[in-house]
Parts: sequence; structure tokens; C-alpha cells
Amino acid sequence: MPRPSDQTFLVPTPSRFTLFLRTFLPWQLVRFAWINLKMIRMISIGNHGHAPMWQWRQLEPEGKEPPRAHR
Repeated sequence: MPRPSDQTFLVPTPSRFTLFLRTFLPWQLVRFAWINLKMIRMISIGNHGHAPMWQWRQLEPEGKEPPRAHR
């Protein structure tokens, strides 16, 4: 019976492309931004109980105020 110290474990090695992406600064910035956006979404769900609905306000002509929502 082999002893545990005699066993060899094969560790997967990353490909050249994987190593390139790990050191490519623009890709790291994209990943950083994406992770931060996901965290902001998760935190807002925790604070409000649902994902925020982004509503873009339309610009009104000068002199007119946009209608206000009643709460």
C-alpha cells in the first residue's frame, strides 16, 4: 500500500492566454469595474429589497417643470 507522502498530485497549469489575461492591465480594469457594479447592485438589493429601476429623466423645454410623482 502506498504511503500518502509517496503520492504525486497533478496541478493544472494555466495556458499562455490565461497568463496573458492575468497580467493585461486593461482586462483587469474591466473585471474590476464589472465586479464593483455587481457589488453595488447586491448592496442596493439588500438596502431596498429589490434592484433599482433606473429611470432616465427627460429634459423638459425651458419654463416647464417636469411633473412630480405623488408619494
